[in-house]
Amino acid sequence: MLLAPDRPRIVPAHPRSALDRRGFLAAGALAGLTAVTGCSPAGPAGDAPADGRTVEHPLGTAVVPAAPQRIVSLDSNGGLQVALELGVPLIASETLQGAAPVPPYLPAPPADFTPLGFNQLNLEQLVAMGPDLIIGNTSRVEEHYDRLAAIAPTVAYANSGSGAVWQEAVRTIGDVLGAEEEIERRLAGYTERLDQVRSAHAGLLDRYTVTLLRFTTDELRIVRGQVFGSAILADAGATRPPSTELPSPQETHVPIGDESVGALADADVLLYFLGGGGLVDQADETFERYTTGGLWEQLPAVRAGRVAQVDPLAWWDGYSVSAGLACLDELDRVLGDLPV
Repeated sequence: MLLAPDRPRIVPAHPRSALDRRGFLAAGALAGLTAVTGCSPAGPAGDAPADGRTVEHPLGTAVVPAAPQRIVSLDSNGGLQVALELGVPLIASETLQGAAPVPPYLPAPPADFTPLGFNQLNLEQLVAMGPDLIIGNTSRVEEHYDRLAAIAPTVAYANSGSGAVWQEAVRTIGDVLGAEEEIERRLAGYTERLDQVRSAHAGLLDRYTVTLLRFTTDELRIVRGQVFGSAILADAGATRPPSTELPSPQETHVPIGDESVGALADADVLLYFLGGGGLVDQADETFERYTTGGLWEQLPAVRAGRVAQVDPLAWWDGYSVSAGLACLDELDRVLGDLPV
């Protein structure tokens, strides 16, 4: 089976590993690395040690400790969130901007955890920390990969920005961290909760179309594609109206101009959040500009009272099972409160 360059295979270190049971190879292996133990050279680092793995990923090859003890994440979304919910020894990570650098639906970071800020990479600081594993999404790691790999084994992975389905990206991160079984257990819990929400609100989900909106610092956007909150709605079986169709598969949003708010008239339910990336207050003016005019008030969903605000820390910044469960809990509450 031939695979696109940005969707490498994942080959298990042992024939009967969890990755083999999932059949990642047959599934296309969306999430971005290949674990190859004893099958390929590890580059400058040499062969994999007996207690480690040689990991081939989108940017190169790394020899990963079997049980890393000083992990650094250069990803304020998936890397940070999956590491925290798995309880691995995360010593530092990039975090969100704003008042909540670590979303509250996650376990608290370890006592010795160092926040690295948002897109503020400091290589000297990383050297001083002495990590034994660095992880990060491909777009974040690519520019500095060679220098990072000289500090510690560095593994990159695909995320929604490169078209990965969030569950597969989460699996990949969990596999790199040596927690295949635990990540599968957590994903099974997400599926169980998803089934509960679908069952409880099947009638509403069949009857109403749902649009997810984001108010940014300067405009209103319909959120679609592999953006986390949009993917959660798709998992839940929500129907999207025609106005949410993307101009191309690579896009993740549809911009709505001040005078184009009427395009949202085909939505029965409007879910919205302000900002993203930990920035909420900076979108207040945009929200006021769009919602105080007559165009917003005339929308059928607004007139029917089927409009609800949701948490951007989950719906935009989320990238983990914990975030998925937070979205489902909020969706369950919102749908339960909708006027029929």
